[in-house]
Amino acid sequence: MIKKMRICIARSHKDVLTQTFIRNQIKGLSERAEVFPIYSGRLPQRSDDGKLLSPYPFWLIHQVYKWITGRQNNYFGNFGILRLLKKNRIQVLLVNFGTTASYFVPICNQANVPLVAHFHGRDASKSKVFKRYAHGYQELFKYAAAIVAVSSEMKKKLVEVGASADKIHIIPYGVDLSIFKPSDEPKPRQPTFLTVGRFVEKKSPQSTIKAFSIVLRSMPGCRLIMVGDKSGEFDKCVQLIDQLGIQESIVFAGGMPHAEIIDFMNRATIFVQHSVQSGDGDMEGTPNSILEAGACGLPVVSTLHGGIKDAVVEGETGYLVAEHDIEGMARQMLRLAQDSDLAAEMGRKARLRIEQDYNIHTQADKLFHLLQTVARHPN
Repeated sequence: MIKKMRICIARSHKDVLTQTFIRNQIKGLSERAEVFPIYSGRLPQRSDDGKLLSPYPFWLIHQVYKWITGRQNNYFGNFGILRLLKKNRIQVLLVNFGTTASYFVPICNQANVPLVAHFHGRDASKSKVFKRYAHGYQELFKYAAAIVAVSSEMKKKLVEVGASADKIHIIPYGVDLSIFKPSDEPKPRQPTFLTVGRFVEKKSPQSTIKAFSIVLRSMPGCRLIMVGDKSGEFDKCVQLIDQLGIQESIVFAGGMPHAEIIDFMNRATIFVQHSVQSGDGDMEGTPNSILEAGACGLPVVSTLHGGIKDAVVEGETGYLVAEHDIEGMARQMLRLAQDSDLAAEMGRKARLRIEQDYNIHTQADKLFHLLQTVARHPN
């Protein structure tokens, strides 16, 4: 009987609604290996069943130590992770987010376990993060057996701050094509635009609203549906819509699980997202929502930003405009809204693009094979 590889997967939080990519990662690797997920903090202290990795007194001392010193690594915080790695004969540790991965360097070094750091977005772009983790990132870049980036833009940024290009592997997220797929239901008579994401600066929802308001001048029957938790910049978006007088044309659907998002995608005509680099340097990795929209056969209008430049083929599966080019975005939105045949053809090509390069099973295989390559051989 062939023994499965033993992988520990670390992340700071469990079941975050917007982090479907991590849930998919754990599920995909669990189908190929024996996986031990841990979570709870920058230096995770719990197994997936919620149980502490360390004895309660150790956990308590660790919390006090963090509060007094502001530091994560200490004997009591490291203890439970080291015990898990040894007890379960972990062959490789995959850590989500570079910030979290930086705390695992001394632990993996002590346990002699290869470390793979998986970057996702702000951990590879935000200026405040680079400043705070300057030393930690340099140690991480030296020790890590491999580094995963989700876009070519992210790889370029990591190289700029000191990572070796030879260590970086570009493995974007994947989409479950059996779930996200085009619907046979007829599209609405009037074009419906859809955007999915948090109301945060880097997704620039106000820019999407302003571009949509321009479209309405030519096609007043269009609708824009905005899916996302009503937090962050949400109140500013409501105020903007009131100022523009387009309340009847925009629907705020709130945050929701994937099953409901699929229904919205199947009723939409065009997917839109005006991603930008925020004032503090924060950028997208490769937005899952854009991949999922393409899988559902939607053409995409977005920006020349992060991994979006890899995912959307300009003029073939959608249109990309410069960041903050609201009029340019409106033109491309209107172009697709006025030509249903063009929108349908681009949607078909978008589906093929996702099938070819972003299939969730193919992407899971790529990550698994990378982990196999660097894993420690069992004794």
